[in-house]
Amino acid sequence: MPIEREILLALVLATAPPGERLDADPDPDHLATQVGLVLASMPRFERSGVRTLFWVFEFVSVLARGTRFSRMEPKARDIWVIHLAESRFSLIRLFARLLLTVVKPAHFAHRVVQAQMGYPAGHLDDVEPVRPISLKAEHVTIGLESDTEIRCQVAVVGSGAGGAVVACELAERGIDVVLIEAGYPAERKDMGRDAGHALRTMYQDGATTLAFGRPSIPIPIGRTVGGTTTINSGTCFRTPAAVLDRWAREGLAFDRGHLDACFDRVESRIKVQPVPDHLLGGSSTVVARGAEALGLEHGPLSRNIDGCQQSGMCPFGCPRDAKQSTNITYVPWALEAGARLHAGVRATSLIRKNGRVAGVVGRSESGHSLTVHADTVVSACGAITGVSFLHQVGVRSRHLGRHLTIHPGVKIVAQMPEVVNGWADTPQGYGLPGFFDEGLMFEGAFVPPEYTAIALPFVGRAFTEVMEAYPHLAMFGFMVADQPVGRIHVLPGGKTFIRYFLHKEDQHRVKRGLGILSELFFAAGAERIFLPIAGREEQRSLASAQAALTGRFDPMALEMAAFHPLGSSRMSSVSRKGVVDPELESWEIPGLYVVDGGVVPTALGVNPQITIMGLATRAAETIAHRLGS
Repeated sequence: MPIEREILLALVLATAPPGERLDADPDPDHLATQVGLVLASMPRFERSGVRTLFWVFEFVSVLARGTRFSRMEPKARDIWVIHLAESRFSLIRLFARLLLTVVKPAHFAHRVVQAQMGYPAGHLDDVEPVRPISLKAEHVTIGLESDTEIRCQVAVVGSGAGGAVVACELAERGIDVVLIEAGYPAERKDMGRDAGHALRTMYQDGATTLAFGRPSIPIPIGRTVGGTTTINSGTCFRTPAAVLDRWAREGLAFDRGHLDACFDRVESRIKVQPVPDHLLGGSSTVVARGAEALGLEHGPLSRNIDGCQQSGMCPFGCPRDAKQSTNITYVPWALEAGARLHAGVRATSLIRKNGRVAGVVGRSESGHSLTVHADTVVSACGAITGVSFLHQVGVRSRHLGRHLTIHPGVKIVAQMPEVVNGWADTPQGYGLPGFFDEGLMFEGAFVPPEYTAIALPFVGRAFTEVMEAYPHLAMFGFMVADQPVGRIHVLPGGKTFIRYFLHKEDQHRVKRGLGILSELFFAAGAERIFLPIAGREEQRSLASAQAALTGRFDPMALEMAAFHPLGSSRMSSVSRKGVVDPELESWEIPGLYVVDGGVVPTALGVNPQITIMGLATRAAETIAHRLGS
């Protein structure tokens, strides 16, 4: 609509006005197209909510300023946007910033704008995979053209860290496996080249999954062949010994030798290795310098890579197939061993016979059904969407959907005097391991311009000035081993609502982590840093940063994100304490296994993919044994 285009253009002009280098007028057609694509990827309710926000933004100014937002004089318009985005009222600030998370990326995704910032727009357009990987076409069905009925021994729902490993390990033992995946295989031409396109096509609901609470925290999760492994940063940790000790005290005592063997197998297959020096640069160099000055332990992290060439776009799909995610490892291996894949099919219900599982039913976007008769069903849908599926198929444990941990994460952006070129680095390739016992895991991060714009939550000319300094920016963050305070509610129609209130202990950990990072960046020579706290963002000295962190602040002021939902269908030693048993079989429905992050009973404090893949390897052995293979 023409009025919506006017609102959008006015928002961009007020949010990121022209500066010394960013002097091009916003492209209305580009903005409208980008925002339209984002809205189209959202569920209907969220899409309606964002469009409503545009209209509210347009007309609420009539009450306070006597005119519609898009009709304001430029100076008044700029002041009004700043007033709302930095409001002391948390709900007003939240709604304004939610709207800006749609608007900012739309503007900074334009390659003309990126080039003006000093970012090498399009530098990955012509890269080729290190070694092209393709799915065995005769074993892959995309969507459904008619109602379909098939038979197998094991049906696996989900193709991420849990599902792909189970499917592969079973297929390689000669067991007939069918993989059912709600998402689609990512197109090679799109991997890692267009961040916005990746979010719209490979993330659940266009990356709009949100935990509502104090503060509200986005939890982006994958919805594609390979699941979240396709769009994670590839960081690999085994389950820490301290966490296994805690589980043992609570009755979950694993055979450590056997579990280590499972980890060995996974790590060998997906080429887990420390990031070599030639793949480090950007923020990693800055962090190493600051850590060295403070005497902190620091070094490269381990990742699942083979032939990595530092594309730096891991969360948007590796354009070179160097990240050994399950879409190029375990899924193709499973298909080579005879498994079948049905992509674009969402599992909806179980078939039961004589009290145990006898198969699963799914439905494609076309409305056609897939009926899979199977002796065993594995739910590997993930800790969030898996709750909806398990609830739909009849799991009624009071623990389902509870005990959610998410590893809430925060970051600091620092402006350095030297050129950093943060994109010339390996995402999450560097860390500070010395704070694990405090519940803090520090890991590197950097994102392309459109998402750096979101990472800097302020607006106006000050915002433009920082974006123009993009080559001088460094980023680093940490995640918190949080308390199990989250809960996932299943609403009518299977939609989920996530509730999460940051625990007081975790609030203290966040302040502690931000204090450490502030000291590190100033020790590395930062000119200024930007804290993820509304109203306290810019700090030009360590003393001012410490003062900002010493004072009390409402958790609603924190800008956070989370990437590791765990615990919502936790395993337990007895049925009254969890959803699945130590072998990952449902306490309630024989023959139904759950193999995803939901079974992990506590926060790990480290990235969970190796834990999930190790548990999946172990579960495959159990299932194969019980099937007589």
